[in-house]
Amino acid sequence: MPKFSVNSREINAKLILFDIDGTLVDDKNRYKHLARARYDAFTSLLGEKVAEKWAKLEGITMNPLKIDMNGPLSKAPRREDLAIASTAIYLNGKTWNDAKTMATKIYSQADETMKEIYKPTLFDKVDETLNELTSTGFMLGVATNGDSKISTELLESIGVDSLFDVVIGADMVNDAKPSPEMILKACESLEIAPSETVYVGDQPTDIQAGRAAEVGFIIAVGDKTLLDEGAQFVVDSISEFGVIGKKECS
Repeated sequence: MPKFSVNSREINAKLILFDIDGTLVDDKNRYKHLARARYDAFTSLLGEKVAEKWAKLEGITMNPLKIDMNGPLSKAPRREDLAIASTAIYLNGKTWNDAKTMATKIYSQADETMKEIYKPTLFDKVDETLNELTSTGFMLGVATNGDSKISTELLESIGVDSLFDVVIGADMVNDAKPSPEMILKACESLEIAPSETVYVGDQPTDIQAGRAAEVGFIIAVGDKTLLDEGAQFVVDSISEFGVIGKKECS
């Protein structure tokens, strides 16, 4: 079984699952672009008044752009985020069914805009670490509260999608994190026990999901207070992982 080191501790595992935003990818830059793309889509289709109402519900201030990184834009699964958008439209006089249809259209338009205006970037040297982990024999996966299709496209645009054996988004399970469902689904799809899995994330919900799934190890990125939530280790970046195992020949 391959192994790597974290804070001088050796960890044996078969599968390493990652959150994406704030763990692999620079989330603040991504959400600034996403806020602008959705605001502009709201404005173009329904006017600035509705766009402002949506932004307020999302914890976004425009001009200058400021985002509450603990708010819905960055923390809510897409279906919850769409419900917020639908509410903003409903409050402007549309029926609930029409509001839901329009919200989906607006978000889809913003998704297309994002492909043109935003190029996601991994944190420094993360690509090197992912390649080392894969070449050493680890299976890699993603368990994210984001949408699975959008997450896969994001990984493709960075050029690291081939390194991941599974991508599970909130749209593929009944309950998003902190529920363990997506972690367990990822493990099941690869026929690997949670006890042989490491989960890596940067939010309390990530740590809570890892604990509920009873994974072998939980690693937090960036926030030392996540040790209080149940993470065994905290790193500033996954580039700190030291790959020390060697892939066995079959």
